[in-house]
Amino acid sequence: MNKDSVKTDEQLVFEYVNGNNSSFDELLQRYNTKIFSYIFSVVNDRNQAEDLLQEIFYKVIVGLKEGKYTNLGCFKYWIMRITRNILIDYFRKNRILFSEPNKDNDLCMLYEESLTDKSHETQMIDVQLRADAVKLMNRLPERQREVVYMKFFEDKSFKEIAEQTKVSINTSLGRMHYAIINMRRMAKKYDILSI
Repeated sequence: MNKDSVKTDEQLVFEYVNGNNSSFDELLQRYNTKIFSYIFSVVNDRNQAEDLLQEIFYKVIVGLKEGKYTNLGCFKYWIMRITRNILIDYFRKNRILFSEPNKDNDLCMLYEESLTDKSHETQMIDVQLRADAVKLMNRLPERQREVVYMKFFEDKSFKEIAEQTKVSINTSLGRMHYAIINMRRMAKKYDILSI
């Protein structure tokens, strides 16, 4: 086994920032397939997935060179956040609704989390509830949908949501309030689920 292959992400980042380009190549090898697979499962277009992957790694390079990566020990989560943000921008720019989550395209692929801790029945209920919630979310106006997505799928605080969307915290809270009202109304109308 090559000595370099056991280096941590943080060691490779440090080496890359200090001029060792081959260290970035190793980071690229570690994350390229996983991120591409995730993107492809979401956008369902190989060429678009390749373009988005290039954009992600470009942002990673720029971020590293500009010193934006400061979360030592969390490179995997940093690159996943970049991936999510680029996908959100892609969906927003192309006015595409987020696809329904499933075991093949959910964010858990990137986190490498397993659902094995839950019974099969509980897993099925969770998947169905999440899919139903996404159906409702996709019917919301864009600004409300964005707040719901950031809060429940990205686990952001209202302060973080306000900063990212460039509105006040109260505006974010208001959008969430109206989103929940609208989702309840739609759930009842379409007999989807009880919220």
